[in-house]
Amino acid sequence: MTPLKSHSFNINSQNLSFTDVGQGPVLLFIHGFLADNTMWQPQIDALSEHYRCIAIDLWAHGQSDPMPAGTTSLVTIAEHCLALLASLDISQCTVIGNGTGSAIAAEMVLAKPTLVAKLVMANGFIGFEPQVNCAKYQAWIDQANQQNECNEELAETVADKFFTPNSQSDAKTAFTQKLTQLSKQQIEQLALFSPLAFYKRDTLELVEQFTLPCLILIGEQNQLRTMLEAYLMQDCITGSKLIQIAEAGHFANIEQTAKVNQLLLSFLNDA
Repeated sequence: MTPLKSHSFNINSQNLSFTDVGQGPVLLFIHGFLADNTMWQPQIDALSEHYRCIAIDLWAHGQSDPMPAGTTSLVTIAEHCLALLASLDISQCTVIGNGTGSAIAAEMVLAKPTLVAKLVMANGFIGFEPQVNCAKYQAWIDQANQQNECNEELAETVADKFFTPNSQSDAKTAFTQKLTQLSKQQIEQLALFSPLAFYKRDTLELVEQFTLPCLILIGEQNQLRTMLEAYLMQDCITGSKLIQIAEAGHFANIEQTAKVNQLLLSFLNDA
């Protein structure tokens, strides 16, 4: 598994980092809050033989710069993703999002429906975010910001929520270590990004505009999103398909790589 070469796209003097590998129909991968584009490596390894796989680092994540001036919501970030695709002369693609990336993907469909041919929303929710969730997640960021670090205890608390309960996997260990290695500056920038993710707008009432094939995935042991939310999205999006992934949490694509890759290939190959 060779690390992918990073490219950058400049928006208002800030560089948005992304990888671009393979040839064929375009797949745009968008990770969620606190992750980065390396989470998609298992999918890119499997799909890049037949697809052009583009995976971005969200602002303040991975190798991307802090948010540029004027970034006020996930709607703005969706516009940035569309601008990146335009700069690459891409007129149509499939967008695959996880967590917050799912909400950004949905905003892209609403902004430019002719560009997004198919949509995959994994372990995300595009409806109203319960206040109790916002407060809990914001408290994690506030603690790290106040202490100028994500200490080991906090990192383990956060990582526990992204994986299946009691997971002892290498992926979870690597994610925990990545959190503890965040610099003071990175934490400050993530704290600026977090309200966009936590207090996003409710787009469920708008999805009646969706006319594209849509696949909704959720890990059955997801501790950050609920099965009820996934069912609600399926109910609101005409013709969408919902699949539960056994023995997987919020990072289902990492914990059940073979299953997720199979599901994506099947969805992409459907006429």
